[in-house]
Amino acid sequence: MKKILLAIDDGHFPEGAFEFARQMNEIEPIVLCGVFLPEMNLSVDIGYGSSFIPLTENYGAASIQESMVTFKEYCERYNIHHLVHHDVSEFALKVLHRETRFADLLLLSSEKFYADIVARPGGFLDNALHQSECPLIVSPENLAFPESIILTYDGSASSVFAIKSFAMLFPQLCSRKTMLLYAQSDKSSVPDTDSILELVQHHFSNLDAQAVNMIPEKNFNTWLGGVGKPIVVSGAYGRSQISRFFRHSFIADTLKAHQVPVFIAHR
Repeated sequence: MKKILLAIDDGHFPEGAFEFARQMNEIEPIVLCGVFLPEMNLSVDIGYGSSFIPLTENYGAASIQESMVTFKEYCERYNIHHLVHHDVSEFALKVLHRETRFADLLLLSSEKFYADIVARPGGFLDNALHQSECPLIVSPENLAFPESIILTYDGSASSVFAIKSFAMLFPQLCSRKTMLLYAQSDKSSVPDTDSILELVQHHFSNLDAQAVNMIPEKNFNTWLGGVGKPIVVSGAYGRSQISRFFRHSFIADTLKAHQVPVFIAHR
């Protein structure tokens, strides 16, 4: 039984992320751990080197309690085994970072998170993505559960790791329509084509006949709009500052649009 974290910030219950967890539970029973984060001051600008967002003096205890009640009611309604974790004495990112070390997957969805990443690439969501020690899914609030899978590949170890992580976490989804996408920033050929195809074909039984699709990075989100209910699999958020710079437009724009769920796993 997989342990799934659901991040819940002060006063903003993540409907989209919960819906993803609910449908996961229908496929295979899970343990859903609600992580109730201290009130976050998102007006504070933090860089990648700043690990935590400070707890504000006026902790929203009432709204946290309301979210806890909602979480428990939803889980009981849909017969989801659940746990509740909260720590009002810690910083929000520190709480989340510690929890991800002992989980299989983190689910995030909140208009507050998205507004933060649009306003400041170095804000809470951006830092949460980089500091997570387990794979995560960033989900839109109006979720359509995935009916197709977009595997993004750029030749890096991070992108291959993400594909393998998704296959191990979601074997039941691997029979759905799958496309392997090489998002090219230039006219270079697909690196290690035979090797990546060999790996993907053994995990994903309904791989697109074209095998490797080549889409310029700048056109990715326009192209994505024509794909039916996809989940995007990406290793884009690695720890390297250089890596972050070159991949920023590719996956950050997809996160900002928050129209499809994005699975991210970095080494």
